Amino acid sequence: MFNVLKVRLYPNKEQQVALAKNFGCCRFVWNYYLNKTTTQYQETGKRLSYCDMAKNLTQLKKLDEYSWLQEATAGTLQQSLRNLETAFKNFFDHRARFPKFKSKHNKQSIRYPESCSIKGNGVKLPKLGIVKAKLTKTISCQIKSVTVSKTSTDKYFAAILFETEEFNNAKTGKISGIDLGLTSFVTVFDGEKYYKVDPIKPTRKYAKRLRRRQQSLSRKNLGSNNRKKQVKRVARVHEKITNTRLDFLHKLSRKFVDENQVIVAENLCIKGLARTKLAKSILDAGFGMLLNLLSYKLEREGGKLVEVDRFFPSTKLCNCCKFKNDSLNLSVREWVCPNCQNHHDRDENAAKNIREEGLRILSTNTDGQSVFQACGEGVRLGGASVKKQSSVKQESPVTA
Repeated sequence: MFNVLKVRLYPNKEQQVALAKNFGCCRFVWNYYLNKTTTQYQETGKRLSYCDMAKNLTQLKKLDEYSWLQEATAGTLQQSLRNLETAFKNFFDHRARFPKFKSKHNKQSIRYPESCSIKGNGVKLPKLGIVKAKLTKTISCQIKSVTVSKTSTDKYFAAILFETEEFNNAKTGKISGIDLGLTSFVTVFDGEKYYKVDPIKPTRKYAKRLRRRQQSLSRKNLGSNNRKKQVKRVARVHEKITNTRLDFLHKLSRKFVDENQVIVAENLCIKGLARTKLAKSILDAGFGMLLNLLSYKLEREGGKLVEVDRFFPSTKLCNCCKFKNDSLNLSVREWVCPNCQNHHDRDENAAKNIREEGLRILSTNTDGQSVFQACGEGVRLGGASVKKQSSVKQESPVTA
């Protein structure tokens, strides 16, 4: 199977110039053939295939007007054409929007599809030589490709795609239900005890710094060097917010994966929640990113992420008598069941209901081949289904 390692690159001045030329050539090829394909499709109803674009690119580089394209690595230009063909295919299959023209002011990236290797403390790239890198692990397997990117803060990164052996799928642990929220970012129930994780709110944490940087940017003249410098200062604050959130979610997801064999969570509609008045807090929390991290990390280690249907009334359902309390609103954090008179913490009650619903889904989506033994719970789960998919989505009945 394949794995990716992202490392920081430290190119020298000559390598930075070479990378800038490569970025520019790949960006030009993308924009040129995007315009050419769009024009031809409007006139004839047929678009250019990858083979047509590659043949035309070979002739284009021979022209004196475009001879500077030969300074870039041929493999990166061809990969840019492959990416454009994939973008068009995704658009016509209704999986993505129509491809856009690339700008030199945004994040830049190119992909080296071959002839890449690890040499000492650096990454060897075609026409660049060995670029100094900060390698966090040793890669002894075959490297398939390297994607080099440059952020808006002038930092260089390389995403190294390489082959690796199958991960060990013999994982044991607990079955936990997690409830995602804004007051408590995550409320966990593992069958024995509850615990909560508070949100870090990186956007609000750095809001004052960001506001001052943007105020200073608004006073700079358009096109001036001072404005360009201030744009990078604003970008650094956004980068700080992103890195803070990602670091928190990676550490939290790793903790959950190490402690649990099965994690049950709600299948939230993040786009729908982002249209409400709580949009800023919802997007700042990163619920979708946490679920994605849990999904692939559990799959690698033989665990499982079970997603409960978003319409399951986990908050309004009493976990003792299963009475549904429709009078609850978002401001009520604790409530007493009108039927059995039990006192409930809103988030803890939801976490327990989510875990019980996850156990029910696991027991009904099985073929009787294997059994999960976690935290005293015996749950039948087909071993074949664990490898085919990382999560189980099933509509949950509403209990009144």
